[in-house]
Amino acid sequence: MAGKIIQTACSMEKSPIARFYGELKRRKVLRVGAVYAVVSWIVVEIASVMFPELLLPDWSVRLVIALLVMGFPVALVLAWAFDLKPEGIRPDPGSAEESADPSRPEEEELSLPPKEGFDSVAVLPFLNLSNDPDNEYFSDGISEELLNRLCKLPQLTVASRTSSFSFKGKDVDMGTVASQLGVDAILEGSVRRSGDRVRISAQLIDGRSDRHLWSDNYDRELTDVFAVQDEIAKSIVDALELSLTPAQRLLIKREEITTDIDAYDFYLRGRYFVERGDVETGQKMFENAIGVDENYALAWAGVADCHSWRCMWYEVSPESKKMADECSLKALQLAPGLAEAHASRGYALMANGKYAEAEVEFNTAIDLDPQLYEAHYYAGRAYFSQGKFREAADAFKQANAVRPDDPTSAALRCTALRATGNDAELAAAGEKCIEIFERHLALNPDDALAWSRAAVDLVLFGDHEKGLEYADRAYTLKPEFCRYNVACAYVLAGKTDRALELLEQHARKGAVQKDWLARDSDWDAVRDDPRFKAIEEIVG
Repeated sequence: MAGKIIQTACSMEKSPIARFYGELKRRKVLRVGAVYAVVSWIVVEIASVMFPELLLPDWSVRLVIALLVMGFPVALVLAWAFDLKPEGIRPDPGSAEESADPSRPEEEELSLPPKEGFDSVAVLPFLNLSNDPDNEYFSDGISEELLNRLCKLPQLTVASRTSSFSFKGKDVDMGTVASQLGVDAILEGSVRRSGDRVRISAQLIDGRSDRHLWSDNYDRELTDVFAVQDEIAKSIVDALELSLTPAQRLLIKREEITTDIDAYDFYLRGRYFVERGDVETGQKMFENAIGVDENYALAWAGVADCHSWRCMWYEVSPESKKMADECSLKALQLAPGLAEAHASRGYALMANGKYAEAEVEFNTAIDLDPQLYEAHYYAGRAYFSQGKFREAADAFKQANAVRPDDPTSAALRCTALRATGNDAELAAAGEKCIEIFERHLALNPDDALAWSRAAVDLVLFGDHEKGLEYADRAYTLKPEFCRYNVACAYVLAGKTDRALELLEQHARKGAVQKDWLARDSDWDAVRDDPRFKAIEEIVG
């Protein structure tokens, strides 16, 4: 199906013994048995010492032992049949009792065929249970860190942050979430921060049956938050029964670039604000992180990215180009083996018009971390700006493979394919792209950039009325951020006057990239128009 987002793979067939052992672990039968044995030994030891002192008959100790022995199989049976969950003790969804429930429709059983493997997951934003609501950045940051770690595993498809965070604050059952995001499993949890301590609760849920696959609580010093993230990521991998190479295990448990919790706290604040479009505040937070730990490479990369973003999307300035260059170099010097540092350096080089050099950095980042979306995405933009349309289309395709629900990379692949003249490939990519957009916009109705990109593709594939409707909606939401795409939609629809008006406004703000404009086939129909040539002069 063209609109299917989540890629699935056949799981290896397991032996009956392996499945039975796995079920014992899942239902915590082995853990219950071990705990029961230890507690029984302690009870017997106490009885052996205390009963003679209380002048109880000798057979009383033997009675205690007999009762404990008889209780052992009962405990195992109860552990098998019931599941201990945060909301209390409930029948296990896999137990015979529930399977025999006459109230369950037979069709429901048939609609959920057994599937042994889990190859897709969504990480929902963890709830902020702290007394201070301003700590939301911290709970969001923990969620995003776990999402990013899981994204590094090629055998696991992870719903993008944009998609999974669209359910923030919504009371929706897990089955609905799994269905809308197209995933097998869902990670949810909560964070309670109090002073120098943090309590993180996490649970992994089978989205098909609402069955708990794994859950745990972590009460730690705040400085242990890095280790907790490692433990949670490892537990998820184990619960999903993923087989990882040693290199992949290092990707999800990598050495942190800072050990200073205050610096890390500022870094999470920076990402929180940037994700919400407040680049100015985000940059200040990254700078605060550097003030605490001047060797924090990710914070230097964060500052560089904020300056590169201004040059690429808002307004080019010599100061931003200079700071993007200097800060990205600093990040790379501090952490030459960090994929994010190389991607940040490539982004800065692009902002300075050095596309060939940017290519090298993006490819290095991809070699270090093949699942780093930003490296593939911006490599595509670097290729396109040089007229390497085939390479651009392939890079955007790879970016979309890392984030199958990402509409931007899917849309830009269409733009690159149009420039190659491959109509058949373009038609297939366009159909898939529109389906991704529809799904994304249903979850994120306030995403102005997505509305504007969807507008371009709808017009490109013949639906002018709907495309221009999307363009107007985008412009109403955030005109300064989506003006270029809206202009493209209008020029493709033959609305030349409005298109050139918007393009000129964007150019006068210094926000039009010369090399991109020169190669964007959306403007081919008006390149000989004197008004377009005048805009090219403004762009320089």
